[in-house]
Amino acid sequence: MKWRREGSRIFIRLELGDEVHSSLAEIAGREGVSGGWFSGIGAASDVELGYYDLERRDYDRTAVPGEVEIASVAGPLSLLNGERHVHLHAVVSDRQCVPRAGHLFRAVAAATVEFVLLLAEAPIERTKDGETGLNLWRV
Repeated sequence: MKWRREGSRIFIRLELGDEVHSSLAEIAGREGVSGGWFSGIGAASDVELGYYDLERRDYDRTAVPGEVEIASVAGPLSLLNGERHVHLHAVVSDRQCVPRAGHLFRAVAAATVEFVLLLAEAPIERTKDGETGLNLWRV
């Protein structure tokens, strides 16, 4: 993984084999960042997507086989229980360009995944919401 900081943005290039969530959290930690918004594109393997079932208050998880294009991946960097938390949603497509989308639980960079992290001026914190069961931004 490689990155450079320019003012309130960090440009990130993940390399073959880099796990997306842990790599982004590591970069944020090294840069001392606790809030922001990721946006990216690329290619990945070992992808797992999810759909949140509000009634059950749990995710349905789906593994996406093979390598996929990441048409779009986005989400916040925040603090959850004092730890950096990367929360991403993604649209991925297979060789036939058939899309799948959802909460991104896992992805490993295939060729590369490129991100821009737009930095928040202050940390963004998450707390458990009793109504939905989700960890939502404290605003």
